Amino acid sequence: MNLSANEAERHAGASSAMTLFADEGLPFPPVPALLLASMKQQGAAWFATRPVASTPYDFHHFLDEVETQPELADYAVVGFDGHGTNSWAVHFYLVGTGIALFVKLPWGGAYMDPEPARAHIAEIFDWAAALLSRLQRAESAGHIPPGLRLQVAASQFDHAGWRWLGTGQDAAQAPWNPPSGMRAALLQELDDVIAGRKVLTAQRS
Repeated sequence: MNLSANEAERHAGASSAMTLFADEGLPFPPVPALLLASMKQQGAAWFATRPVASTPYDFHHFLDEVETQPELADYAVVGFDGHGTNSWAVHFYLVGTGIALFVKLPWGGAYMDPEPARAHIAEIFDWAAALLSRLQRAESAGHIPPGLRLQVAASQFDHAGWRWLGTGQDAAQAPWNPPSGMRAALLQELDDVIAGRKVLTAQRS
C-alpha cells in the first residue's frame, strides 16, 4: 500500500506516540482510532491531535477549556510532561461529544517506584477503556441527551472527581461527585443508564 505524504505523516505520529509508551513499558491509552490517526508530536514527549495552548502538565488549563468552550472539537493528548526532579506524569486527555476525560498519573519522578506506578497506570487505562465502551453503548442506544457530557478528572496531583455537565450549564454551580470509589461508581452509573435504570437529562442554566 502506497501512502501519500500526509497519510504517512499521520501514521508516523501515531506510531511514534505508541512507541514512546512501549519504550516506558506502559500500555497505550485507549485513544479512538480516528483521533489516533491525527496524532502529531507537540512536545519533547507528548502528542496531540490539535494545537494546544498549554503543556499537558497544566491540568486545569484543559479542565477550564472544556468547561468554557463546550463546542470544542474532539481531541486527544497523550504522553509525558513535568518539571523538576519529581513532578512528572503520564497524561491521557480525551474530549468527545459525550466525554471529557482527563487522566494524569505519576510517572518518571526521581523518587518514584516504577513497578507499582506501572501497574496502576495499566489499571487506570483498562478502566478508561471500559468506561469509553460503556459510554459508546449508551450513546448508540440514545441514552445520552444531546449537549450532555460526562466530565472525569482522574489526577493524583490536581482536582479529581466526576459529573455530568450540560451545554450552557454554569460549571461553577455543577457539583462534582467525589473521587473515592469513582471507578466503580462510574461503571455502575453507565450500566444503569444502558439498562434504563437511570434516565439522564440535559441540564442547562
